[in-house]
Amino acid sequence: MIIISSLAENASTGIIGVLCVLGICIWMLFRPHAPEPPRLLLVMLALVTFEQFANAYMDWASRFTPLKFDYFLYLVDKNLGVSAFSAARLLSEWQLPLLVIVYQSLIWVMLSWYWVILKSRDGRPSRLLIAYLINFVAGPGLYLLVPGRGPRHAFGAAFPMGSPDVSPVLVQLNGWPNAIPSLHVSTALLFLLFAGESRVRRGIAWAYLAGTVCATLAFEHYLIDLIVAVPFACFAALAAEGKFRKALGNFGLVLAWLLAIRFATPALVAYPIVLRTFAIATVAFAGFSMASRQLSRRGERLQPLSTVLPCTVAAGADLADAGDGRPL
Repeated sequence: MIIISSLAENASTGIIGVLCVLGICIWMLFRPHAPEPPRLLLVMLALVTFEQFANAYMDWASRFTPLKFDYFLYLVDKNLGVSAFSAARLLSEWQLPLLVIVYQSLIWVMLSWYWVILKSRDGRPSRLLIAYLINFVAGPGLYLLVPGRGPRHAFGAAFPMGSPDVSPVLVQLNGWPNAIPSLHVSTALLFLLFAGESRVRRGIAWAYLAGTVCATLAFEHYLIDLIVAVPFACFAALAAEGKFRKALGNFGLVLAWLLAIRFATPALVAYPIVLRTFAIATVAFAGFSMASRQLSRRGERLQPLSTVLPCTVAAGADLADAGDGRPL
């Protein structure tokens, strides 16, 4: 764990940022008329600027919520049957430095993924940017409903090998209340949801999502944070596409979980099987809403063909009639 702390303290996104700017400038030098580099610079500037405002907001949120719900989240996790504690125990020591890199790479992967979608034929880069915005504006606001720090901060040396015995009471913890929903996981899900039809892009998105899930459970989050992040990501994606009814359905699920944890954790953990059923149903509902979205998108792509084809046949028949007087 000392290795992780050292890496976390010494890792700097500044070097990566300089390299990104340098790469974009070289691109503009050799391809001065390419439309992508200016867009990438603007998105990069927006991400870095927004990060500063987000940090200031989270500093305020830390002062506003000195009491955290970590014991509530831990009890929910424990009764789900698979907790952050049990998941983190499965990770080997050599995997942890790699997961640190994955965890801290989010902002640069966001920029890189925007570039990938910008270059792809079936990509929707503007919708992806809107989903980013919804994700990072709505998410920090939801943190205030169930402020939590994460198991490593709340339980210290007891994580992940221990098995703390706690009650659902508030605990005073300093630091950002950025546990639930996990914005790392929701953003990684957005990469997948906007990957398009390419198997290569979807494979990369799945791999990054798997790495992010492992990293969040190893360092900062409870399992329930990840479960709630699934409908939250679907809400951001659907809202970005203007499908507000389905988006509100997913957002309602997010709110239901947060309010239940805040006000009814003892009732939630009293019946573990019911709790697990709700968790599975949450992920299934979110997945179904995105599957129907995918089907509707394919239908929209086929619609022009189904409209043009009859017109083409009719035009051909008219031409044949005009040519020899006989029907085609």
